Amino acid sequence: MKIRRFALLLTGLLLVTADSADAGKIVIRLPGVTATVNLETSSKRLAHAVAQNVKQVEERFAIQRLALRTTPGPGGAPAYLPGDVKDLIGRTREDFDQSLEQVGDPRLQALRAWLDDEFQRIQTRLPPPGSTAWFPGPSAPRAVAVFADFRGYGMPVFAKSKSPKLKPAPPQPPKPQTIPASTADRLLDEVAQAVHQIFVLADGNHLEVDLWVGSEPEQKARFSFRPQGSFKGSTPAPLIVQTNGWRKHILCGLYIYEAALPIGKGVTQTIRYPDPTAALVSERLDLVKGSRFFCCQFDKTYCHHVDDKKDCR
Repeated sequence: MKIRRFALLLTGLLLVTADSADAGKIVIRLPGVTATVNLETSSKRLAHAVAQNVKQVEERFAIQRLALRTTPGPGGAPAYLPGDVKDLIGRTREDFDQSLEQVGDPRLQALRAWLDDEFQRIQTRLPPPGSTAWFPGPSAPRAVAVFADFRGYGMPVFAKSKSPKLKPAPPQPPKPQTIPASTADRLLDEVAQAVHQIFVLADGNHLEVDLWVGSEPEQKARFSFRPQGSFKGSTPAPLIVQTNGWRKHILCGLYIYEAALPIGKGVTQTIRYPDPTAALVSERLDLVKGSRFFCCQFDKTYCHHVDDKKDCR
């Protein structure tokens, strides 16, 4: 009986076929039994979950953008209220954050930090909220002359007349500050592009990258980095690279870092980002738009992205 089952199993394995409708899975067909085996890696499952959630963020943003109402701006040109545009960007930012929280992988904080930084950069280019009110100036006095009477046969004498009290014109309602529709559309296009860039990375299973970190001089410097931003719960341990070397399978996003180079007798030279006190501010470690090669030049106290390893000198 056991031999027969083994033979059936062996026969079934020979009948394994790839499921063309669902990549990353194979279907094992046995007599009377069909089993599906998931061959997706954990990174691919993570990318698939992120892509699905971010796609929904994109769709909701598009719907809410179409619902924005225009208002007449200067010269009657179509415009938007800055508050409406700002609220839409803020809601999309929160929506994206919640979409990553639903995935439930704390490593996605770096990706969240990158998009938060993009949204903040866009929002700072919106005009501040406020309104411009129009108030009429004082009414000009009106000259009024009347004949008083005739004194004898002389010429008529003009009498002093009192100007009628005029009611001041009611103030015009405040004119709300607006942002031209062309400007708002350009900023909202940038929001859409930033979110779509994350979707493209996830949908193509490119959320993970390999990072090379080099140093000049070429000594064993210790490069530690972690996702930028605040964390719920405990802060994750930093990732470590010894220069010049690689760190594999890093999630895309925005990172802060510290590079430390021993220079003898217990003395260490350090480069940090961010460091507002630095004379020369280093580049941020951007693993979305930036290259996958990063170089720390200790003679300049400066770290930055480079196009290739040979450029770290």
